Amino acid sequence: MRAPLYAQIEAQLRAAIAEGRYPIGSLLPTEAELCETLRVSRHTIREALRRLVESGLVERRQGAGTMVVAREAQGGTVQSLRSIESLFQYAADTRLDIRSRRQAPLALEDAAAIPAAPGEIWLQLEGLRIGQDGAPIATAEVFIHPRFAGIANALPERGAIYAMIESRFGVQVAEVVQEITAAPMPARVAAALGRKRREVGMRFVRRYLGTDGATLLLSRSWHPAERFTYAMRLRHGSS
Repeated sequence: MRAPLYAQIEAQLRAAIAEGRYPIGSLLPTEAELCETLRVSRHTIREALRRLVESGLVERRQGAGTMVVAREAQGGTVQSLRSIESLFQYAADTRLDIRSRRQAPLALEDAAAIPAAPGEIWLQLEGLRIGQDGAPIATAEVFIHPRFAGIANALPERGAIYAMIESRFGVQVAEVVQEITAAPMPARVAAALGRKRREVGMRFVRRYLGTDGATLLLSRSWHPAERFTYAMRLRHGSS
């Protein structure tokens, strides 16, 4: 059986990257250019590019194009983050399956992580981040400041929650503070991801800060350790 058109284009681009026609650090042609050259729809090109992102070969940045970051594909989920916009792209390329949403008082641990006053009422979400193949790739917990609780019933499955808050309330996320820890996954997390009890996972905690330094939202997620790669590129500063 002939492979779907998007898979054929993905294979062509993979080969071009492996052969060095698109070196690491270079940009792939734009979606419009690929559509014209290959005579296919934009939907087909986007699906091919999404698969390349999932393989860890490229990263997509809104307004900046598709950059090659590796010559060989990697197994599992790959996040390659260089800016806040990269978080938006990750959210757009996956789906958030919200299993629970409630306005509830903050527990001591959660309040300390935000930070906020224990017992303060925040919008709290729990669910799973779903990959392109329909399988869960991470658990997700999100704590949203009371000022933005009105979005509770309008949250998108795709796209970043922080971007929706920015658009709806006229605020700006100025900085994201991230902590990554390797540790045994809690029982409920392991069960949700279909993993063994006490299996090691990667725990991500991200605080999204406004221009005044206050936390607008906090997210916590767990990924199975052997199925996750986190890539980042560091350069010398100007000083």
